Amino acid sequence: MSEQLYELSRPFPDSLVKQKPGKFAASYVEHSVISQRLLEVVGPYSFAVDRVVTNADGTVTGCVATLTVTVDGTPVSVSEVGDVERPSENNGTNLKNAASDAIKRCAMRLGVGLSLWSQENYYLDKALEKRRERD
Repeated sequence: MSEQLYELSRPFPDSLVKQKPGKFAASYVEHSVISQRLLEVVGPYSFAVDRVVTNADGTVTGCVATLTVTVDGTPVSVSEVGDVERPSENNGTNLKNAASDAIKRCAMRLGVGLSLWSQENYYLDKALEKRRERD
């Protein structure tokens, strides 16, 4: 039974979805909401920045990070990249922004917020719900 996987895949309520401004407008949820969903469904988890990415002048522009959780009794580790959309002169802030992006991307690989990336092609939650009903 994939109870936790189903719960991770549930789309977020519209009240938690925000719109990114600009010409590349996109729907998103804040990293704090992603963290809440992870804690709600899988409980404590581990998240680590594995590598910091910098440009030639030493400005932090991204990171590679790993999220480790247990989903439906199976330990899972997911590594992803996070980037900094508008790097500042403060590398601490840049790294926080990169890590925030990375945890959202890791969580997406587990189904969290995947509906925002997939948009009208999203079906995972319905497929998992059907599987739950059969089990």
